[in-house]
Amino acid sequence: MPSSVFTFDDLIQWSERLLPWQRDALRRVLTGRLNESDIADLAAMAKAEYGLATPGRPSPVPATAAHIPAASTSSQPVAITAIRDITNVNALASGPATFASEGLTVIYGDNASGKSGVTRILKKAGRAREPGGAIRSSVFEPDPGKPASAIIDFRVGIENRHASWVDGIPADPELSKLNVFDASCGAVQIEENNRLAYTPRILQAFQELAEACRAVGAKLKSEQEALEKTRPPQLNQLALRPQTKAGLLATNLSARTTHKEIDAVCDLTQEERERHAALGRALQDNPNRQADLLDARAHRLRDLDALTSSLQSTFSNEALEEVETVLDDSAAAVEAAKAASLAFASGSTLAGIGGEAWKRLWEAARRYSEAQAYPGESFPVTRDGAVCLLCQQPIEKTSAERLNKFEKFVQDDVQRLADSARDQVEARKRQLEATKVGLSGAQQREAALRGTSDGQSLKAFIVCAKLRRRYLFRKAGGQNVKRPGDLPARPDFANLRASLAEEITSLRTAAQNDERRKMQSEFAELDDRMKLAPLKNILKNEVASLIYSALLDRARTDCDTTWITRKGGEAAEAVVTARLRSDFAGNLNRLGFSAAPVEVKLGVGTVGQHPYRLALIVREDVPPSEVLSEGEKTCVALAGFLAELETTNNASGIILDDPVSSLDHHYRLQVARLLVEAARQRQVVVLTHDIVFLLMITKFARAAAIPLTERSLQRGGPRHGLLVEGPPWVAMPVGRRIGVLRNEMQNAEAILRKGDRAAYEQKAEWIYKRLRQTWERAVEELLLNRVVLRFGDAIETQRLKALTDITDADVQTVESEMAYCSSFVHDESGAVNAGIPDPPVIEAAIKRIEDWVESLRKRGRK
Repeated sequence: MPSSVFTFDDLIQWSERLLPWQRDALRRVLTGRLNESDIADLAAMAKAEYGLATPGRPSPVPATAAHIPAASTSSQPVAITAIRDITNVNALASGPATFASEGLTVIYGDNASGKSGVTRILKKAGRAREPGGAIRSSVFEPDPGKPASAIIDFRVGIENRHASWVDGIPADPELSKLNVFDASCGAVQIEENNRLAYTPRILQAFQELAEACRAVGAKLKSEQEALEKTRPPQLNQLALRPQTKAGLLATNLSARTTHKEIDAVCDLTQEERERHAALGRALQDNPNRQADLLDARAHRLRDLDALTSSLQSTFSNEALEEVETVLDDSAAAVEAAKAASLAFASGSTLAGIGGEAWKRLWEAARRYSEAQAYPGESFPVTRDGAVCLLCQQPIEKTSAERLNKFEKFVQDDVQRLADSARDQVEARKRQLEATKVGLSGAQQREAALRGTSDGQSLKAFIVCAKLRRRYLFRKAGGQNVKRPGDLPARPDFANLRASLAEEITSLRTAAQNDERRKMQSEFAELDDRMKLAPLKNILKNEVASLIYSALLDRARTDCDTTWITRKGGEAAEAVVTARLRSDFAGNLNRLGFSAAPVEVKLGVGTVGQHPYRLALIVREDVPPSEVLSEGEKTCVALAGFLAELETTNNASGIILDDPVSSLDHHYRLQVARLLVEAARQRQVVVLTHDIVFLLMITKFARAAAIPLTERSLQRGGPRHGLLVEGPPWVAMPVGRRIGVLRNEMQNAEAILRKGDRAAYEQKAEWIYKRLRQTWERAVEELLLNRVVLRFGDAIETQRLKALTDITDADVQTVESEMAYCSSFVHDESGAVNAGIPDPPVIEAAIKRIEDWVESLRKRGRK
């Protein structure tokens, strides 16, 4: 393939190697967008390649040169003209925010003036590398429970349109031609793989062909899945032996299974059916089955032996006497402790001394003393200087004696014996609760003891054990109850279990007879064939379905898009990437990079699409974001953003929010020039808070005769984003400032006519302040002929020759007028301050600067 071009003729020539249905798919792609009907037709054609005919399907019509789309000029450019009726977008006012449809629109706004809110709308409605998350409403107001929304006015070619935009809902497709750039988009441009904003038509053909193949594959897969759901349930319910011929046939049923194999298993002769019945009768007395039943009985008898042995050790006379001794000793110890407590508390004026509540309090005091108050000292601490842990008072001699008496009582053997006995009783109760005593009918039945003398003995033993367990529980609870009678002798199942073991061994031995094993194997084969025989036709139909599904698999293999993606990558390299690299390098050069630090690389493609990425030239394995400075990253991202747009013939608008963040003066200058140059071909909207950049870009736009529209965003109470015509005050020329002052003077007069003198004086002070700033601006702009301007990017020495006509009268006029304005702006002493004058006086002051400016213009100032 040529390395520099790839044409539609090359595409048609390449497609001649494709399958007929794929060539038909390309024809449909070239002549319009595919719908569900097209995908159904293509799926039918794909199946026909493997003999799966669909009634009424169309025959493939291959793509030829006749289907190549006519060469066209660019698609109609889209330009944003206004955003209005804004709701629930941060704290933005409802608008409108307006933009010129051609040339350069520069919108200045201080921080928190609403620039980001406007940008967020455009990022969601248009196209942005990083569109951001859901837009929040104002955090200072109740949540409205509704998404952000607005009406967007735009122009397509020369046609004016408008569209409703709601956050989270796809916007009008035409708006996607608008491209937005901000810091977060720049980070994505640098760090991630990027897909082209606009894809040339010939590359779209590869993408759409790949998507068509995937859609056909998905349709075939859906048909396969539906086929699997029709599998007869009888085939899933068969209980066949895994090693018989019938079992193996059912388990391994596949598209390769033949009717002959199914017939061989499912067709039984009358002789085979009679043989099956005879073998069933002969094997009815099954030794292994009987051995299994006896083995289950032996296991149950073993469990019952273990149960009765446990109950005997727990409820024998010796065991009961041991528990009774523990209970009696516990009762005696508790009584002794009570007597000691009464004796201990006999001299106290408080109730409960020595009781349980008192002892808990005493132990808490012990823990506090040993852990925090007096660590390392024996409790209670009664030395000199010690204080009581409870009342926090110094311990006197009598108090110390009493505390020591308390501790002796707590440590006394009588009390400790009572506590130990109580713990033993609780342990015995827990042991009794854990002991399971019971005998179910199922246990007797499985052990084959029901109605036997052994069964009666077992039942009597269990009943007596239950009575003894209840007796111990009552006695532990303090009741005076009579002990039940002696525990009967424990049933002995040892002889019965030994007898069963001998019988089981004999039965297992009998089952190993070679002749019997042969009969069992023959019966199993015939039995499974008998089960499968009624399903013979179902098996054959299932094989047919499996064959159909296997052919669908082969057709799905033809839907693989790897070959399309690979060819699309070759075409992208020829059609786009070379130009993208060239434009990107050119933009970097225009931005002031002497040698480009990064280059464009084509990424790995998927589904006919190929992203590009930016890579360091010296170390491709190192991400550019880890090496470039913040300013360089911004420039590189902007160069890539603009270069990508040059790969398309579409000249739709671009919106840039603070594109010079982190840039030094040199780079800001170059970005301003680059954006002014872009405004020759498309609408460019720049939002910025950088006054130096604002003056740069507007200066270059005027010099290049680019249509320039200036706006300012202002705060307005709780709402931001109030758009006003013209640049901000700091960037206004003298003529516009005088116009603003006259308008504000009219507003001040209207306020005074309403009788609000205070508000009038406040407005007048504002006018005087702005009038003084206008005199300063007039000095820079006219008297000094723009030789030096605040925020300017150069000193224009060629304009010095006009300064020779400056007179003493000019200097005196400026000094006196600025001093006059200052007298109403700065605080003055009461003796000097004469108060704010009435409107005629202020109007005369405005007239004086207007006349002076006019005189300078007549002297050649412009």
